[in-house]
Amino acid sequence: EFADGWRLKELIGKYSDHISLPIRMEGEKWEEAEQEGQPGRMVKTGEWETVNQATALWTRPRKDVTDEQYVQFYEQLAHDWQPPLAWTHNRVEGSTEYTQLLYLPSHAPMDMWDRDRKAGVKLYVKRVFIMDDAEQLLPRYLRFVKGVVDSADLPLNVSRELLQESRDVKTIREGNTRRVLALLEDLAKAPADAEAKADGEQAPADKYATFWREFGAVLKEGLGEDTGNRERLLKLVRYASTESDTPTVGLADYKARMKEGQKAIYYITADTLAAAKNSPQLEIFRKKGIEVLL
Repeated sequence: EFADGWRLKELIGKYSDHISLPIRMEGEKWEEAEQEGQPGRMVKTGEWETVNQATALWTRPRKDVTDEQYVQFYEQLAHDWQPPLAWTHNRVEGSTEYTQLLYLPSHAPMDMWDRDRKAGVKLYVKRVFIMDDAEQLLPRYLRFVKGVVDSADLPLNVSRELLQESRDVKTIREGNTRRVLALLEDLAKAPADAEAKADGEQAPADKYATFWREFGAVLKEGLGEDTGNRERLLKLVRYASTESDTPTVGLADYKARMKEGQKAIYYITADTLAAAKNSPQLEIFRKKGIEVLL
């Protein structure tokens, strides 16, 4: 199996595509040798070629990487030809040293709710590929995030079992979570009149609306799972209300519109948004001009 040139190229591309040293192989081009007494003898005459990229985009300083390069890398990484909503790229130094490049996709996969679906980011150690879908590097409610984490401290023979017990992995997981939530906070805080940076790109405020439509139900899982970040998550949740038919209302928006003397946040639950919106219980609140979350 490993004497097959194409198989070797496949393995090099998967595990060693981003190491700093180029890997070269002789091309498999065969020609008949022109030697007396050896009719029909074939010899390899292919030229030597580099079969790995020998570079890793995430190791470069952010200022040296263009938005177009970030998008192209995402397309290759996620096999998704729709550009991501946003990304965060950071090098972290301290007790644990690692680099993270994490993306928010612009649409949810069809198997988002499949319990057996593999999720997680790609794990590298010193630019050597270790595994796909390293779910230990992010909490389950951020399973939609795509990207790369490159650790300088984990062993090259790290296993999934070791990842569950590693103190370094716990530090990386917490750091990744903070970065993703900060990225979402930046999108959520974008002014409504902020313009897109490029033609065909969504405005920042529209990006968060897209994110919430695609992944809001998943993010809300964190309210019950991640008590340490619950306050941050609450600020990211969006609701429909009697003032808005679409889920664009945050708790801060609601609080800013509360009537003088109002001391509670009112909400109603129902099987569907339409049923909640048409509930007769809302009439008294509409008459008093009090907003109700749906």
